[in-house]
Amino acid sequence: MILYNHLTTDQIQQIVQSLTLFSFLEPNEIKDFSKEHLHIAGYDTGEFLIQEGGSDRSLFVLLHGFASVVKEGAGIPMAQMEPGDFFGEVAFLTGRKRITNVIVHPPSMTATRPTKLQLKRNILDAIFKKQKKTAILMRLDAGILPTLEIPLRIRLKDAVIDQLSLRVEDMVAKVESMLGEAPELEVDSELEALIQQGSGSSTDLEAGRDAIIKHLVDFIDRLNQQLTEAF
Repeated sequence: MILYNHLTTDQIQQIVQSLTLFSFLEPNEIKDFSKEHLHIAGYDTGEFLIQEGGSDRSLFVLLHGFASVVKEGAGIPMAQMEPGDFFGEVAFLTGRKRITNVIVHPPSMTATRPTKLQLKRNILDAIFKKQKKTAILMRLDAGILPTLEIPLRIRLKDAVIDQLSLRVEDMVAKVESMLGEAPELEVDSELEALIQQGSGSSTDLEAGRDAIIKHLVDFIDRLNQQLTEAF
């Protein structure tokens, strides 16, 4: 792994602006995600980005290259990551230990097709000026969370909830195709009230987001277990 610490603040902000995950940011807020807690790093084929059981809390966004999600005991990758995908959000927001491995793999393992994100040529050249690696990632340290205003943290958590919900849909479809039945996300009245909640103090609203994230993560754990057993 190598840190690309030669990039300018303007170049890092251009990268942040290109990412769907941070599309909720106003132009004047992007600087809050371009400080000491945000890093651009390069990795070689075979390097672990996340290791199962690890206690690190970084959130990763894949900017260039490809990676595989691998669960201990599974014979084949459970998912493949492409530029624009992010991962590690569960540990980032909740402090839970890592539940899967994420490993850099060579481009040849992925069919050639347009990806969700293509960095501008000048940005990619600026990154590679130091040393070329198979994969480039943005790493956002959990230490940034206490530095953000509560409304901004809420919007970040909303963006993560949206992506977790899409991940749940994909995983449910995969479980259904492999096992012939689709597991359902159970939503009790308390959680339903949190989902519908549109007002209240900022602290209460953030606590509601945290409860929703925990519920989604618990469901994803169940789906992971079913997929591991199926593989």
